[in-house]
Amino acid sequence: MYILENQGQALGCIAITHVDDEIAQLRFFFIDSSLRGMGGGNQLVKKAIDFCKEKNYKKVYLWTFSTLKPARHLYAKNGFKMTDTHENTEWGTPVLEERWDLDL
Repeated sequence: MYILENQGQALGCIAITHVDDEIAQLRFFFIDSSLRGMGGGNQLVKKAIDFCKEKNYKKVYLWTFSTLKPARHLYAKNGFKMTDTHENTEWGTPVLEERWDLDL
């Protein structure tokens, strides 16, 4: 897990989980609204991708919601491609979940 700090406060994070010897999953990507648009989110995504490459993963994927447009933009900017969608009602209201994959 990488944590983005600003003046001693944790204001962002991203985690990488091991799926198997060739695949990793990005999870828990958050950026405080006070830092959005300043490049911190892009730095976290790049750091996570670099980690996956260093560990010789062949693919990394993540799940997100269709409504998270800034995050989706970062994923596309860093080479991820949407590979699956499905509606999920477990959150109380229906949301469209998306899987994004990146071949390393």
